[in-house]
Amino acid sequence: MQLIEVNTNKDKKRYIDFIYKVYKNDKNFSDMNLIFVKNFLYKKDSYAKRANVLPIMIEDGEIKLVCMFINTKADKELKLSFLEFLPNSKEYIKSVIEYGKSLMKKYGLSKMVVGINGQISYGLGILVHGHNDEFEFNANYNPDYYVKELDEIFEIKKRAFSYKYDATKTLNAFDQNMIKHIYDNYSFRYFNKKKFKEEMLTFGELCHQTLEDTPYYAEKKPYEMYELMKQMKLMMRDEDLIFVEKDGKEIGFVFTHPDYAELFDKPKINYLKLGWRLLTKRPKNVIYNVIGVLKEYQKEGVAVGLIDFSTKMRSKEFPTGVSSFILEENVASTNLCRKISTGINKEFRIYEIEE
Repeated sequence: MQLIEVNTNKDKKRYIDFIYKVYKNDKNFSDMNLIFVKNFLYKKDSYAKRANVLPIMIEDGEIKLVCMFINTKADKELKLSFLEFLPNSKEYIKSVIEYGKSLMKKYGLSKMVVGINGQISYGLGILVHGHNDEFEFNANYNPDYYVKELDEIFEIKKRAFSYKYDATKTLNAFDQNMIKHIYDNYSFRYFNKKKFKEEMLTFGELCHQTLEDTPYYAEKKPYEMYELMKQMKLMMRDEDLIFVEKDGKEIGFVFTHPDYAELFDKPKINYLKLGWRLLTKRPKNVIYNVIGVLKEYQKEGVAVGLIDFSTKMRSKEFPTGVSSFILEENVASTNLCRKISTGINKEFRIYEIEE
């Protein structure tokens, strides 16, 4: 067994080729998330450039496992990210864990987390069930044996869920007097695509202010959010991002978008075909990606207003959809999702080691 720090372009190519090998016979796999893998592997965006990124391969006759250790100076935990491995790899997983423990000492950290792709904006969780369902845009995906092997190694396991939505149920879930009160006291607006950079910087600042207490959150600066969202600019509509305002000030947002994965070729995305499909075909489902409200307004029903406004606006074109991941320990968001959803869509696992 040989643990290799991936530094050369040759090894980086082998790293990527191994991921395609893992999913070679998986009919549901799409290489969409390899965009994020390559981002960190080649340090493409500002967040990846300022982070400590250490890609690893383990060879034992052939490559058996790849992953990346990622953290920034502000992080409270070391992230063992983008973990991919062949079946029966517990000894190799344990080997990278021991290597990770040495990095924890180096960086002065007491916790290591498996299941966060560098930062939660790039994805969270090891998929527990839902492997036979269609690949979803913005959702992590992995073979079903991953969670079985990881469950036998890690003592600390946490759960996250995505939820199914039906617009009719969502719109009937709230007290209409409360909805009227929200609309009387707050205003809602679509983001202005003509001012894309400015709006994305506002979005990035609100994300940081509203999500900074979320478990596993790591600071993503406004410009870094702009860089991430810029990749979606051609696909985005004005109604994808809605701001809520009070006295002319943005105090929250909801970001939703069609499930573009319905238009992907598999296993590799054909961007020419995708561009054509974006012009000629619309996905059937919408994804409720993220919602945030400033702390001083979080108990005023603003989140409910954002969901109601967005759902009414999208319900005709998208009567059904799913949420992004919601951590089970995020009690307020979990209770809200259970109230307005029709059930659990997918379950994800996050693993921790504490020293």
